[in-house]
Amino acid sequence: MESTTLQPDQPTTSTLCPNRVVVFADMLGFAALTEAYPIDRRMLQARSRLPRSFEAMDEIISHKNPLTDSFSSFHTSLKWAIMSAEMQHPLTAITFSDSVFIATNYLFEAATFAVNLAHSMLCYKIPIRMGIAFGSFAALRFRSDVSADSGDHAAQFLGTAVVRAYQTEKCGVKGMRILLHPSVESLLDDTTHSPSPPPVNTLPVRRLACPDIELENKARVRYELDYWDLATTKERSAWHGLQDMWAIAPDSAKEHYQATAEAINRMRMAQGETSLTDLRRRTLPVRHR
Repeated sequence: MESTTLQPDQPTTSTLCPNRVVVFADMLGFAALTEAYPIDRRMLQARSRLPRSFEAMDEIISHKNPLTDSFSSFHTSLKWAIMSAEMQHPLTAITFSDSVFIATNYLFEAATFAVNLAHSMLCYKIPIRMGIAFGSFAALRFRSDVSADSGDHAAQFLGTAVVRAYQTEKCGVKGMRILLHPSVESLLDDTTHSPSPPPVNTLPVRRLACPDIELENKARVRYELDYWDLATTKERSAWHGLQDMWAIAPDSAKEHYQATAEAINRMRMAQGETSLTDLRRRTLPVRHR
């Protein structure tokens, strides 16, 4: 019998799962926060739902725990980003702890979700990095069995797009970035995945070349998404969020904020703006629109 070699990104029969574009997003510095602060389960649960009274709201506002604040803000922002995306197209969202996988049919859908999430997280002052990849994806089974004193949870999903998106986010490139796995590069010039103009309520897929110094990374990432085309108010809020996080970051994490500011500067320059001479400035120059 003749053997058939299947190309990894080209399923040929209906028994194989379709290819999807997958976004993996992960919060930066979450392990250090977990080590440094106690888990306040009651307050985490209160933050996950609307407070029932002004007294409850006052308690939430007065409560100061960076772990609670970061974890709650991450999931609040993520929830709204997923709800917004679901109104435009089908997707699969798998959230756990401080990370999420999002699977969509097309690159422009994944890119729109990732860019909107990046904006929201910067405004919430939550540092995240994302990887986007293309390949196989299958969500097989989700199960949760909870009793009074124990729980059994399972999320069974797999695929080359899952592995590649994860590897891309973990490839070693610093900063709050949206990195593109090499498997996505062929989609950048595919009008189905990157149409021009983009469909209503979606964003154009704008690639930006990574600096030469970053090209020797574990996933062979060469491009990232340009996510910095913002309205004035949103741009101000996102930039202030970055600067606020940078100001209080420990020395071990400052390289991530430096890399983020440098990437945003390149994005602005790609859109015709002049280079920033001071990446720590509080207010950005007025755009030449």
